[in-house]
Amino acid sequence: MIGEDYFELRSKLGTDLYVLAGLVHDLGGSGDDVHILENLISSLNDPFVFVVVGEVNVGKSTFLNALFGADFSRTGVMPTTDKIYFFKYGPEIQTTTIAPTVEEVRVPCGFLKDFHIVDTPGTNSIENEHQQITERFVPMADLVVFVFSAMNPWGASAWQFLEKVHRHWMRNVIFVLQQCDLRTPEEIQVITDYMGQLSRQRFNRDFPLFAVSAKKAYLARSSGLDREQLLADSGFQFLEDHISHTVTQSPTRLAKLGSALRLATQVLNQLTQRTTSRLATVRERRQLIDEMQAEREVQVQRTQTKFNAALDATDRDYREAAMQVVALAHSNFSVRAAFAAVKEDNRLPQNLDLRLFQDMLARSGERWQQVAAILEDDFKRFEDYISHHWRGELHLSELKNEEGEDVSVETRRRFFSRFETALRRFVLGLKIQETLEPGLILSRERARRMPWLAVMLPITAAVGAQFGWIYGLATLGFGFCLLLVLLFTLKAGLRHTLEALAGQFDEARETLRSIMQEHAREETENAFSVFSRILEPARDGLEQEEEAKRSISTRLQDVQMSFQKLAGQLHGHVPPV
Repeated sequence: MIGEDYFELRSKLGTDLYVLAGLVHDLGGSGDDVHILENLISSLNDPFVFVVVGEVNVGKSTFLNALFGADFSRTGVMPTTDKIYFFKYGPEIQTTTIAPTVEEVRVPCGFLKDFHIVDTPGTNSIENEHQQITERFVPMADLVVFVFSAMNPWGASAWQFLEKVHRHWMRNVIFVLQQCDLRTPEEIQVITDYMGQLSRQRFNRDFPLFAVSAKKAYLARSSGLDREQLLADSGFQFLEDHISHTVTQSPTRLAKLGSALRLATQVLNQLTQRTTSRLATVRERRQLIDEMQAEREVQVQRTQTKFNAALDATDRDYREAAMQVVALAHSNFSVRAAFAAVKEDNRLPQNLDLRLFQDMLARSGERWQQVAAILEDDFKRFEDYISHHWRGELHLSELKNEEGEDVSVETRRRFFSRFETALRRFVLGLKIQETLEPGLILSRERARRMPWLAVMLPITAAVGAQFGWIYGLATLGFGFCLLLVLLFTLKAGLRHTLEALAGQFDEARETLRSIMQEHAREETENAFSVFSRILEPARDGLEQEEEAKRSISTRLQDVQMSFQKLAGQLHGHVPPV
């Protein structure tokens, strides 16, 4: 392919510019950057312009067909002696008149996307168009091809036309000696030598000169028969190499690529700086949130430590309240009370658990109100800490309830309410009534037997006396001993019941501490969990942003490396001064 190295370089740059434009869009870059990159991408696709000049019937069309491997005669355009045809790419064949002597022809040939061809009529028939060609098309041409026929290379009109070309544009001119297959190699050598001598005499310079057979070159590309031999015989390989070199080493085109690369590099550097800065900021914010999360854990532990004094005091309050309950039960668990309850047992005070709960609440309620206030105060302090370090960037709406009240106030109220619930649940779990009930029933049964035994004692003594006073005395003594034993077991049973109650109270001390400790821990964790619900989404968002920015940063580095490689390749293509 003609100019393959250049087009590969241009394609790489275009791809990188397209990727960079996408990155600018992804990062929400400025519209100016997007506009610059879009213009650069568009400008890279400017086609090379070839102007083909020569007399009539020198084989210009055959030359173009061979050069680009496409048959222009199939376009349906009928060459005339007074028209200039400007061939461009189009999805379908279309001819548009853009000047009285200029026709723009759109042709669906792929190479026309990169090469525009200006096919001029014969120089020996367009005297009036010489000025338009030289002023309009030659200055914009990347290459001006003068086609001569090997059968008559001395046509004056072509040489006269060349004299009208400005000296500045002659550097883009090459000579093509067409139809060389109609001459012997010796004749071709004589002709080329003379053309070189004539060029030096008239223009004081040499023009690149190529003797070719466009017919053989076209057959090599279209027929597929003896392709390599036909192409070698055509002499086209040297011509194509020169054109490729011209395309690749075009100072204007390379300067355009270099300019596009420099502008794109500036956009890339600015984008990289912004991305690097934002990535550093995101990492700092994420680290700050991690520190806040760690501080939250520390604050929870710190707040819970403040509750230890209240737990110790509650233990003392419980022991005193329990002793009051035991003392109340003791006054009702005497032998006299047991005998008094033989007919109706009303010794057990009603609602001992309620009395214990109320006593505990009276002793410890104010203290746990203070604990709730401590939790509220620590909560507010941590809220201030977050607001100060995050500078209002976090969504703190969760720190207000539906009524607009501070969550800290609700936390304090809920803490004490659940303290009461936990304390009531603990007292009810003691089952004081169930502990005392068996002892009361047993003492009542024993107290009920003792009067009967006392009544039976003289009767049994009298019966025994009938067998002798010794038997009567022994019977009386035995009955009296039995009465004493029954009285002793009654007292022992009452004492055992009270001891069981006291023991139960004592064993429950650790349970109460665990319940209160767990209550304080759960409520503290629950209170401070709102900060996790605020911080974790923010951290997740920053992690996602960091990952996205890191990915874009990697892609920017890839583009930067590609730009550096392209800069080296462009430097290697720059022709020496």
